[in-house]
Order: sequence, then C-alpha cells, then structure tokens
Amino acid sequence: MKATDDSPVPFAEADCPRALFLSLDLLMKHLLVCILLLSTFCVRADQNESEKPIPEQEKNRISQVLREALKEKSITQPQYDQAMVWLHSTPCNGVDRSLSESRKKELASAIAKQERLESVDVYQSFTADGWTIVYVDTHISDKPYLFYSGDPVTAKSAVTAWSGAALVFETSEIKEWVLKNVPGISDRLASCFAWHVTLNRD
Repeated sequence: MKATDDSPVPFAEADCPRALFLSLDLLMKHLLVCILLLSTFCVRADQNESEKPIPEQEKNRISQVLREALKEKSITQPQYDQAMVWLHSTPCNGVDRSLSESRKKELASAIAKQERLESVDVYQSFTADGWTIVYVDTHISDKPYLFYSGDPVTAKSAVTAWSGAALVFETSEIKEWVLKNVPGISDRLASCFAWHVTLNRD
C-alpha cells in the first residue's frame, strides 16, 4: 500500500535533517575551539616584546657624530663603515625583551641571593636561544649586565658581567668581547647586546 501525502514519514528519513544539523553544530564547535586556541597562541606570541627601533632622528644624530669623528680622524674609515652598517641593522629581531613586574621581582630575588646582596633592581631582560642577559642595579657598583645560560632564576650564578660605557663605533668590539667571554652564547644575542649598548641604550 502506497503512503499518501498525509502518511507519516519514516523515522530515518525524518531524522536526516536533524542529524545533519547536529553534525554541522559539532563541526562549528570544533572550528570555534581551534580559532580560540589559535588566538591564544597569537596573543602569547605578541607578548614577546622586541627591541624598540632607533628613531630616525637619533639615527641622523649618530650619523652626524660618526661623520665628524671620521673627518677629525678620531676613527678610521673601516670603523666608520662598520658603525654605519650596525646603525642601519636590526640584530635584535627574535630577541625577547618582555619583562613583567612579577618577572622583575622573581629575577631580583634570585639574583640578590646568588650575589649575596641585600637588594637588586631589575631594569631590562634580553632572552634568546637559551640565554638571558639581565640589566640590574646592585647598589654597590656600576649597573651591570649579567649573562646567564638558561633561566637566571634557577642558575647558580651569572656566567659573567659587563658594565660601563660604550661608544657608537665600538659595536663590533663589544660583540667580540661577548663571544669571547661568554662561551656558547648565540651570535644573535651577542649582536643584539652589542647593538643595544652602543647604539640604542635607554
């Protein structure tokens, strides 16, 4: 006997639109979860702050200083050429400069214990390739940059320290010093540090 137009639709056939709706709903939920995870990852990646670029006005000022130094024969032509290359480079790309207040406190406490000091103020951090450089004030000497292999919080002590002033044409010399005195540090972090202390120090 054939079903008339008013006959009930078989269950499986009636349930198809509902099943399709449930499948699409499940797929949308999975897509939403993926999007949220991707968004979280992107936000965390953005939190890794980078070194601020040298402002154009400051670049012009440094260029003028270098030209005058060359003219007065205070530096050689090779020194001038090297300094100009460094000035227009960005060696800190990929170096994490982020430093939250909670991280500052954590580092300050750990470094004070390592160095047996009453207190330490932490100003800056440079992290890349398993190494970290921390700029601190120990309140007993010039503010040093401390070099650590791994996390400074769990380290026994800094590998070495650097402090003092550096001139705008000494970037290559500073990098060479770092590579010599901090065995194992990456070329990227050594370059970034040298560039920062000679050309972009704040």
